[in-house]
Amino acid sequence: MARILVIDDDESTCNLLARILRKEGFHIKTEKSPLDALTSFRRSGFDIVITDFYMPEMNGAELLEEMRKINPDVDVMIMTAFATVDNAVDAMRKGAYDYIVKPFQNDDLLLSIKRILEKRRLSEENKQLRSELSKKYSFHNILGKTPAIQNIFALIEKIADSDATALLIGESGTGKELVARAIHYSGKRKDKNFVAINCSALPDTLLESELFGHTKGAFTGATESKQGLFEYADGGTLFLDEIADTSPSVQAKLLRVIEDKRIRKLGENKEIEVDVRIITATSRNLRKLIDESTFREDLFYRINVFPLNIPSLRDRKDDIPLLIEHFLKDRKRIDSAALDILMNYRWPGNVRELENMIERLIVFSVSDAIMPEDLPSEVKDIVCKKIDDTLSYQEAKKRVIEEFNQNFIAYTLRQTGGNVTRAAEKLGIDRANLQRLLRKYGIASTEYRE
Repeated sequence: MARILVIDDDESTCNLLARILRKEGFHIKTEKSPLDALTSFRRSGFDIVITDFYMPEMNGAELLEEMRKINPDVDVMIMTAFATVDNAVDAMRKGAYDYIVKPFQNDDLLLSIKRILEKRRLSEENKQLRSELSKKYSFHNILGKTPAIQNIFALIEKIADSDATALLIGESGTGKELVARAIHYSGKRKDKNFVAINCSALPDTLLESELFGHTKGAFTGATESKQGLFEYADGGTLFLDEIADTSPSVQAKLLRVIEDKRIRKLGENKEIEVDVRIITATSRNLRKLIDESTFREDLFYRINVFPLNIPSLRDRKDDIPLLIEHFLKDRKRIDSAALDILMNYRWPGNVRELENMIERLIVFSVSDAIMPEDLPSEVKDIVCKKIDDTLSYQEAKKRVIEEFNQNFIAYTLRQTGGNVTRAAEKLGIDRANLQRLLRKYGIASTEYRE
């Protein structure tokens, strides 16, 4: 049960509270002196503090201030006579959770404590959830061992704790939002909200309303006031995907937020301060759009403090086997010839296309292995153009498998840093057999040593 510290210079009040609360199963300690209470508070952890407002040595608001220096998360309830309610309300502004007027009803006291405990339970659940999100979206969970993606990991680590803007540049499906989340959950803002919005998905007026919020009656259909995403992300990160598709009006307002850290809701004159890290993303060439006068140059320089170029899947092909293994999740295996076809496909939709394709193949392939004939025709047709049409089926298949063997051996050597013994173990063959294959394919293990 919760541990509660009761402080009142009136001994009878201390005894009454102790009796009521012990009956409910709480662990209680009472103190008549605020200074003695501070000593007890430093020595032992308490979940809740119930203190009188007017006492010798210091009042309840001053005691609250000292306790919050020791433990900022302490929940304090102020007891006060009716005539001093204003003081109790002032203490709540300084961080007290609640106040109760003497003489109080037992049920009112217990209800207030119940609310505090429920708030603490929800707060703890929230902390656990954010911890799980931090682990889930950490850059350590982004798959990839190629230099192209490892370079992104290094950049995420460097910029995670900064408050400066970051611009993620990459084709659709490369995982830009995943990188944005990794930046947020690897940095000092990870315990606050991460909010994402696709700027191309909404018309201009609705996008402004989503970002900045609006007051009731600000426009047709605004039947009630609404908090904007900048307010919701306060203290955290706002991810603006496809920033290139914003209108000049939205661009001007975004520029002002970045410069002044203030927003104004639609239909309101009052400005609100916000503390938000802004991460943007685009699949388009912003410099070209600047030349065409469709994107503001001053906004570009504001959002481009930390540019990250997210590699396409065809620029990190050696990660394809790793990604496929992850998407399969032990539900099926993939035939070597099928894998070789996928390795040679261009992947215009990048990782998203690969993930969606694997999900379809898991459902529609009839055996426990995904075979070349299971692959979509557009994939097979593109790859088959590389094969000499004079070859028989068996000869063509043999050539594809040979090419796969060569690529996969090189991929494994890259993983093991050119260590032939470890590469042989990963491939499931003995070292001598691997040496023979290296000679056959003209692969030098020394080229992969770090």
